[in-house]
Amino acid sequence: MAQISSPSEIIALLKDIERRSQQQAAGLSQQDDLHSAWTAIGFRVGEHHFLIPLSDSREVFPVPEQHTPVPKAESWVYGIANIRGELLPLFDLKHFLLGKQTKTNKRSRIMVINHPELYSGLLVDEVFGLKHFQREPEALDANKHVNIASYLKGSVFQQDTHWDVFSFQKLAEDPRFLNAAA
Repeated sequence: MAQISSPSEIIALLKDIERRSQQQAAGLSQQDDLHSAWTAIGFRVGEHHFLIPLSDSREVFPVPEQHTPVPKAESWVYGIANIRGELLPLFDLKHFLLGKQTKTNKRSRIMVINHPELYSGLLVDEVFGLKHFQREPEALDANKHVNIASYLKGSVFQQDTHWDVFSFQKLAEDPRFLNAAA
């Protein structure tokens, strides 16, 4: 590459880079990029990294300091909390899916399911916030995650992390989840 020695040569080089970039970008279809791009909320349960579509959650908040245990309920029922004047049933997702109780800490969160008939919150180990992807999730490997596969819709790999797409809808339709009485 030639030595650049003056401001006018730098400006000429930058203009040339801009011109070539615009030519390359002209060949790309912006509509294709928009249709395949999607945003999800990333969270962790145990060692599993999950995503849910943004529309599947009403809100995410820290675990309430006060919650009331529910007598004669399944062990994965975390309790009930008063959230802004409404009673919110709380469920330990790790305990439900994997049989291990969540040890709450400052990273633990409650994710409220966006379902018209099931107002409830799920205790998860950690929420990573919004994740943006350039393509739709791929089909699920049927041999992977045998215990939780019925709640998954696909998977995607990004930045050295394998993300499984979790379905709150499938969870809300599971008779075992709906029957929380012991």
